[in-house]
Amino acid sequence: MRNLFAALVSVSLFSSAWAQEPPSSDAPTYAPPAHSAGDVPTPGTVLATAPTSELLASLALLPTMPVFSRSTIALEVVNAASGERLYAWGDDRMMLPASTQKLVTSAVALRTLGPAYRFPTWIKVDAPPAPDGILEGNLYVVGQGDPTMSVERIWRIVADIRHKGIVEIKGDVVYDDSYMSGPGVWIPGWDKADDLESGETYYSALGALSVNENIAAIHVRPGATVGSAGVASFDAPSDAVVLDNQLTTGRAKSKYWAKIERTLDEKTSRIATYKLTGNVPLDLDITTRPLYRTLADPTGNYVSIFRDMLKSQGVKVRGKHRVATASAESTLLVKSESERLSDILTDMNKRSNNFIAEQVLRTVAAEKLGLPGTTENGVKLMSEYMASLGVATDRYRFVNGSGLARGSSLAPSALDAMLVDMYGNVDVGPEYLTTLSVGGRDGTLASRFRDDGMEGRVRAKTGSLAGVFCLAGYVTALDGTNYAFTFLVNDLEGSTARARVAHDRLVRSLAGVTGNLAEAGDGGAD
Repeated sequence: MRNLFAALVSVSLFSSAWAQEPPSSDAPTYAPPAHSAGDVPTPGTVLATAPTSELLASLALLPTMPVFSRSTIALEVVNAASGERLYAWGDDRMMLPASTQKLVTSAVALRTLGPAYRFPTWIKVDAPPAPDGILEGNLYVVGQGDPTMSVERIWRIVADIRHKGIVEIKGDVVYDDSYMSGPGVWIPGWDKADDLESGETYYSALGALSVNENIAAIHVRPGATVGSAGVASFDAPSDAVVLDNQLTTGRAKSKYWAKIERTLDEKTSRIATYKLTGNVPLDLDITTRPLYRTLADPTGNYVSIFRDMLKSQGVKVRGKHRVATASAESTLLVKSESERLSDILTDMNKRSNNFIAEQVLRTVAAEKLGLPGTTENGVKLMSEYMASLGVATDRYRFVNGSGLARGSSLAPSALDAMLVDMYGNVDVGPEYLTTLSVGGRDGTLASRFRDDGMEGRVRAKTGSLAGVFCLAGYVTALDGTNYAFTFLVNDLEGSTARARVAHDRLVRSLAGVTGNLAEAGDGGAD
């Protein structure tokens, strides 16, 4: 993004604009630059480029757009380098931020853990294996909340155990998930009964030992003849999931449809049964995507997959597979690490992944405040970070790390303060910027800002819930000025099109491009 990293080599200080009172009415306001031509700037301060009259006139027209009269709006634009306010609307009111809250989670994670942090999974033993490959004691699998653990990586871990010479474990295989509270904790702050019942993938269970984002993938294909049962199978079978397949094979060119009903066992609410009904055409496209639903028992699923992987690679276990805390005297046998945190946050923000956000926040809490890692402690650290920026406590309220909550609220000034801070952070700012979706190129902005010279000019995070549609991030103007902006829309009825067009109008105005404003599509859900 042109010139977006230019100010990262200097220290960004908040200007007097941050100390001003929010607007007293819904009239657009402009706070003039804090420095006049005769001022001597404080060393390290980056002065704002004075906005053109055309830009101010364009911003002044924003409130004439339909969404302003039919929804609740709060927005603010500041100079990303200096923090000087350019434009504001909505009395800096507290609003539901939806997934734009992931911007704060990302900032706290990078500042606390560092971009190079990797989530480890430890394989430990009571004693080294004997020359004949027999392990007399226990083998311990210790998880630390890796949100990217996959079945393929578990295969690699077990292969590494095998390469250490172990062919038989006389003791138990002990699974330690004590790093985080739980297991099987659902995302705090989201109590929509339908989601808990149906197992929608944006509402995963959390746990220190998780695999495949705690989502079950079900592959579907037709049977041999019309009228026969359709074929369904799990991508990764385990004791935590049960398949009730009632699919029927339909004639060629018939409509493909499938319905999933997920139920949890009444005694423990751990084992998930998926009942499939529907029609699978005889000529179903082989590229048809699997069906996805969340599972309820992360640790139980992990144990089952790990157990079966040991068996498939010829490692015999004489003892039990059980969940407990690893022995303090155990020693390291194998260590598996995730990709760098900066890469994981990139995946999180561009896909707007709730599971990753919650696992990351709980990890930050564990590393900073001690075990077990909890959402509550993560929220405490997010609040402390905002307070360190000088943001008043009545300008933010966090419930979790993903923004999937009706109880979370943020004022535009709070998000903008954080965006300015990260823009000027020489240690983690560059990595932070790369985690955001790039307009016209990738993530949830892949289908927006593609034409009129807008591609690559905006890096931002989208956020949506029912009645909520938000956008926050950075945009580069034609003159090289970089702006940070937060545009929150709540109480939105019907289509999100009105809010999307208003978002686009703001971003294009800041960029100095005012072409087609009626672009369709947002490139993904969040």
